[in-house]
Amino acid sequence: MDSQSDQSEVSATADDTNQVANEAEGHDAIEDNSQNIIIELTPFQWRVLVTSTSLLVLTVAVGIGIWVESGSSHWRSDPEDFRKFGAEVLTFFRQHDVNDDGALDLTEFEPLAHVLIDVNVSITYDLPVDPDDSVVTVGAHFQPIDLDSMQSVANKNYDLANPDLLPLTALRLWTKPAVELKNFATKYFSLFLSKSNAAIGVPYHITPFSFQPEDEMYDMKYTMLSSNRYHPPRVTGDLIVLHNLLAMFHSSPFINSRFAPQGSLACLRAFNDEWLDISIRIHAEFQLQRPPRQPFWFTPAQFKGRLVISKDLSEIKYFRLYVPSNRRLNVDMEWLKNDPDHTMDVDIGYMKQMELRLTAASRPATYEGYDLRTSLKPETEPYDARLQDIKWTNEVQVDVCERAMELVFYPFKSVPYLNYTEVHQIASEQKKLVHLIALWGALDDQSC
Repeated sequence: MDSQSDQSEVSATADDTNQVANEAEGHDAIEDNSQNIIIELTPFQWRVLVTSTSLLVLTVAVGIGIWVESGSSHWRSDPEDFRKFGAEVLTFFRQHDVNDDGALDLTEFEPLAHVLIDVNVSITYDLPVDPDDSVVTVGAHFQPIDLDSMQSVANKNYDLANPDLLPLTALRLWTKPAVELKNFATKYFSLFLSKSNAAIGVPYHITPFSFQPEDEMYDMKYTMLSSNRYHPPRVTGDLIVLHNLLAMFHSSPFINSRFAPQGSLACLRAFNDEWLDISIRIHAEFQLQRPPRQPFWFTPAQFKGRLVISKDLSEIKYFRLYVPSNRRLNVDMEWLKNDPDHTMDVDIGYMKQMELRLTAASRPATYEGYDLRTSLKPETEPYDARLQDIKWTNEVQVDVCERAMELVFYPFKSVPYLNYTEVHQIASEQKKLVHLIALWGALDDQSC
């Protein structure tokens, strides 16, 4: 490397490689005169580095082979492989060799393939705040899932040391938000505004759905995405804002869920000459595990939200995004089992609070010579009091927007579904038959 033309440096620590390095004990001593170099990599360089490393791992696994000790179900690296490729490469291979047989089958390779394709392992998405921006502080409020509400826990007599409950380890350790307070420039909330001036009460896309351009919104064709992944796909443009918001809860948000309904919608509820009131519905999920543990998916029923923002994006009075907690179950969880068929376990549970909201109305990023861009403002005023003085010139009720978005996500809801307590009277009045459906979770959100 030419030190005059490239000032980048690379860093490697021995902490992640102790396990593989220990396997070298008993082999011939390997002299290591190398020195640590520290490199600061661009996102493109990260992609090249991860791709090269991954291809090298495949070469280790497929090209030169890795031998399995006779009479043992666990593999140990050949001394020659250790000399050629080093502890870091072999550690990386072991992370993806889930069944520890010394080879990557297609199922084990698939998460690595998504890394090669999307490469979002070490990328952070910066949203800079300029001195002339307005800024808001968003607070994350999180109460962990009630484990007692999960059947898999109840069926094991609450013995969380039971091996069958080991996949729930990451869930039990998730007790607080990843980021409790974070500043955003108000301009970034343009994500939630219509790009085509949608009419009041008419839903529009925040994140794209999988459908053909000639299709109508109510005839969407959804794409089922793989469950055998660990890292969120790369996001660009306005979607970086949504990723950063959801990443306040957990570092691995997937802004499009694997199964229908996928994506996010918004709907203009009210407006006047200065302000817009927008209803929001988001279907996203989180991946809680890392290799070599099998993927564990945490899928809230939905995120419901509201945004009150000025038309010129310079002020925000209100923003709230939350998982509704008015039903007995509001989170779906799925995790791959470590068996030959890679089957999936499923459970549903309840969490009391998973919410983002502004701590206060927006403020200038700089004021009287003070730079407030990194100053995190605590919540200091009654939350709903900020909207009392706004008079709307045109509006629809909140349930109109919610109903319109619901029909986009769940077209079957165009047929009325009624509570058991009221259906008989209505069926009698309309002289119609009653079809009774009994569910474990809800049919019209992801907690099913």
